[in-house]
Amino acid sequence: MVSKTNTNSQKAKLVEGSIPRHVIEMSLMGSVGLIGIFLVDLLDMYFLSLLADVELTAAVGYASSVTFFTTSVCIGLSIATGIIQARMIGADEHLKAKEKFLGSILLSFIVSLVVLLILLPSMQYTLEVLGASGRTLLYAKQYIEIVMPTLPFLALAMCFAGVLRSLGAAKSSMWVTLCGSIVNGILDPIFIFSLELGIEGAALASAAARIAMFIMGSVLLIKHYHYYTSTTSTELYNSALATFKLSVPAVLTNFATPVGNAYVVSVMSNYDDGAVSGFAIIGRIIPIAFAIVFSLSGAVGPIIGQNLGAKNYHRIQQTISFSYLFVSVYVSVTWLLLLIIANWLVDIFGATGEAANLLLLFCNIASLSFIFTGITFVSNAVFNNLGKPHYSTVMNWLKATLGTVPFVYIGSIYSGSQGVLIGQAIGSIVFGIASFLFLHYFFNSFKQTNIE
Repeated sequence: MVSKTNTNSQKAKLVEGSIPRHVIEMSLMGSVGLIGIFLVDLLDMYFLSLLADVELTAAVGYASSVTFFTTSVCIGLSIATGIIQARMIGADEHLKAKEKFLGSILLSFIVSLVVLLILLPSMQYTLEVLGASGRTLLYAKQYIEIVMPTLPFLALAMCFAGVLRSLGAAKSSMWVTLCGSIVNGILDPIFIFSLELGIEGAALASAAARIAMFIMGSVLLIKHYHYYTSTTSTELYNSALATFKLSVPAVLTNFATPVGNAYVVSVMSNYDDGAVSGFAIIGRIIPIAFAIVFSLSGAVGPIIGQNLGAKNYHRIQQTISFSYLFVSVYVSVTWLLLLIIANWLVDIFGATGEAANLLLLFCNIASLSFIFTGITFVSNAVFNNLGKPHYSTVMNWLKATLGTVPFVYIGSIYSGSQGVLIGQAIGSIVFGIASFLFLHYFFNSFKQTNIE
């Protein structure tokens, strides 16, 4: 097949122009796209909460610990794909970028299929290890068994979105994921209430949303960006191998967060379903309230990648500095907003008892720690795109273990379920500072090697 490349649409857009504008635009569009992913879970949680069954919302909390793990695999694959694409585009090697893309999507499909085949048969055991039992376990298992088979669609959709970000097409990347939330928002009330399918209806809506994302990504890349070309089996293998080498540390990096989160859930399960339900509600609010923080890696990565390909090292430094400032201002404003609407959130989710206490604690205090989470994400993006992805892996795993387990454990001893939340926040602060200092040291060495 012959490529019909539109060179203007694939020009390296991020190697020139205002760095603050690029960071803000890419982050805003990326955050809307991420909301498209996480809003699916939030909508499920909200509609199921209307059924006034705490075991249903707790079940989605347990199920999301598993789906968060699989989504992390998809994110890792999309990060590797985006790194390769951004470098090629920044170096003005568009045909080579397309050839590499074919290997990336082949690898993404194979890896997601393998993960699916490993996890699905062992789902009940996995949920039991996390602490689910009784009707909560049954509901969680029903949810996952419907959603999990669509994992390959999600993996490919996220890779498509990663390529679009690498092209500088932030708005197009946004629509890949946003269409999923639109589909889910339409189908959720129909399946849950009109058809009276309950949690199975929520799962069906989420599965349909993933397929919609895949379709949208395919249409945008093929029809609007003509992102296709012919290649040989040898080149396909080499491209897949190159993506694999980058994706392993990226996937391992993303594994760390759900592992740390799973530990927190397991500690929460020592308390009543109200604590688990409250933590599950917080888990749905976080990606919406701090979508820009979560989008930073995807937003900053293409800017750094393109400028690395073009050898514009001074623009990389500007990107890092402005990203730190941007995330600090954004989180501070969001924290103030959460302070104002905290009681409203308790009411809208019908949270009572310990669930309400945890939600209020998060809004009033713990949410401010996301400044340091954002710093960690920026550092990860820099390490990944400057050829040191294993640094991100080590830092994330240290945060998920040393930065989570002792703080959460001690917090739980002294303050129960609320201490768990406080301990998790303190760990984020400690390792955010560590990431900042380590990145500062690393980038100074990088500049001496490549510039002086």
